[in-house]
Amino acid sequence: MIRLTALLNFLNQTPSDPFLHFGIAMEYLSVNDEKKALEKMAFIYQEFPEYLPNYYQLAHLYENNNEIDKAILIYEKGIALALAKNETKTAGELRSALEELTF
Repeated sequence: MIRLTALLNFLNQTPSDPFLHFGIAMEYLSVNDEKKALEKMAFIYQEFPEYLPNYYQLAHLYENNNEIDKAILIYEKGIALALAKNETKTAGELRSALEELTF
């Protein structure tokens, strides 16, 4: 909880930093609070759609919550974003996760 508190304090100083939002989401995951993690990652997706690291984690959380259509959509959008950014490794990882989900 110390890390979460520190991240929240940093976020108060720089609320437009997607990395801090993502760090907070990951801290929620580390304490098994998937609901708050999902809320934070959905926020990142809406507010910072160019933040590529969020796509895999958000889609995976949707999978865990049996929201398969949402997971597929996020994987597909993440793949398109990764390719647009020439992040072929990330695109491949997202594609693999999507294929595992849909086959």
